[in-house]
Amino acid sequence: MRGDALRRAARRALGAASRAPGAARRAAGALRAAVAPVLCCGLALAGLGAWSAGGHAARPSRVTVSEGTVYRPPLDARTTAAFFRIDNTGPAGDTLDAVSSPATGPAALTRTVLADHAGTMRMGEPVRVPAHGSVRMTAYGQDVMVSLRRIPRLGEHLPFTLHFRYAGDISAEAVVVRPGGGAAN
Repeated sequence: MRGDALRRAARRALGAASRAPGAARRAAGALRAAVAPVLCCGLALAGLGAWSAGGHAARPSRVTVSEGTVYRPPLDARTTAAFFRIDNTGPAGDTLDAVSSPATGPAALTRTVLADHAGTMRMGEPVRVPAHGSVRMTAYGQDVMVSLRRIPRLGEHLPFTLHFRYAGDISAEAVVVRPGGGAAN
């Protein structure tokens, strides 16, 4: 409706400009030049409003982290692996970019891939968490390699922060277990 009113005003101004000398013609030309961008902006704003009202704008990921475990390293080694389950119930995917912990030294995302019938570790690969999906880290796939400052006790809980691209930082705990086992005893 607003667009029709603008068009009628532009036609009136153009009609008056064709009968008037100099300044009126310039004013009508300026009005004619302004009508198209104003109409385009109005249409774009109406379209964005309808898209947003339809629930399509700003649909974030909703990420939770659970089932954290850390292998107690054998023979007092200082490097081990941590594993988490990551669930995303949101309509948008997310990416785990890094992991840190005040209880450990450096932590790095790693992925074990099969190459030439042997496992090969790739460092620093981000973990993609699909919309309405989950990722379960394992010793044979995605995990977090950590350098321990001290050897933790079986059953001890270590704090971690998982840094997601869109969901931000999420705190989680990982219980220390025997390698290959889920129990802390």
